[in-house]
Amino acid sequence: MTIVPSFRTLMAASMPALALSLSLSLALSVPAHADTARFPPVTLPGTQDRLVPMAPGRPCCRLLISVPEGKAPPAGWPVIYILDGNSVFGTVRDEVRRESADTYEAPAVIVAIGYPGDDPWNDSQRQHDLTPALPATRAPIGPAGYAIPDTGGAEVFLDYIANVVKPAIARDFPIDPARQTLAGHSLGGLFTLYAAFTRPDLFQTYAAMSPSIWYGDRYILDIEDKTRPRRSAQKRHARLLLTIGGCEQTPGECDPGVPGSVQKNDWLQWQGRMVDDVRLMAERLNAAPTGIDAQAVIFAGEHHESVLGASIARMVRFALSPAEQRPAAREIKP
Repeated sequence: MTIVPSFRTLMAASMPALALSLSLSLALSVPAHADTARFPPVTLPGTQDRLVPMAPGRPCCRLLISVPEGKAPPAGWPVIYILDGNSVFGTVRDEVRRESADTYEAPAVIVAIGYPGDDPWNDSQRQHDLTPALPATRAPIGPAGYAIPDTGGAEVFLDYIANVVKPAIARDFPIDPARQTLAGHSLGGLFTLYAAFTRPDLFQTYAAMSPSIWYGDRYILDIEDKTRPRRSAQKRHARLLLTIGGCEQTPGECDPGVPGSVQKNDWLQWQGRMVDDVRLMAERLNAAPTGIDAQAVIFAGEHHESVLGASIARMVRFALSPAEQRPAAREIKP
């Protein structure tokens, strides 16, 4: 049967290709026995590694920044803010450079928001920062029924992005304020939905990749419901891309023969229902005036980890292409 990683396993896991890309991008420390005089670390031009404090006593966060070469367009560069920056910075940077080389009018500044150190996932910290606070009637139960500790920091983290990170980027780089994107995967996708619903004017484009809609017994649906009247009254609609791997709730379709926990697989199929959730979320947002135009993309044959590369590629296209050239809101199965 297919292993679609549990929440804890996914957060702690290091995807080899992404970890390699990051290590090259950031010129991370090398083993003591390596001959750094003869073989210096690989670095990427046009990148920065900053530590930007959140509050006294809390050093979060690490900003991994990539700036395009050449002169910015008159309106400024588009900018993509992406969560779990330690794990995806190199991949997003490469995709933006590749896609924009021949296709788009301008590449983008990339701001990958991560944490100090080289852990690609930072399990405990991201579980806190990327999850909305739940009412007493809801519990933060994850895959296979275990409780997720220390959750509920999404509002504070979103304040940090809005009031600290974005002003710092706008101060130091020529940014187009009308072309800003927030993107995240898994819990990062949940956080992206939270931002889109509660502060739709903070970014113009949102990309929720394999979002953990299941969190708190799908409490994000209650948040969408409560915030809809204010969003619907706005003249400008935010754009939302939802992506998901076609195997994320059907163990056995991907990597057949790999054993998996029966309990976890049952949870993915009957409680997690991540593919159904993405499809239903897009339908929900497009069925009535909600202030958001949503598009869902389902990548057949991909699970929660393997879909990330395809989702990033689609996110970059969605974020950088002019609005008039983007497909109308609908479900797409590549």
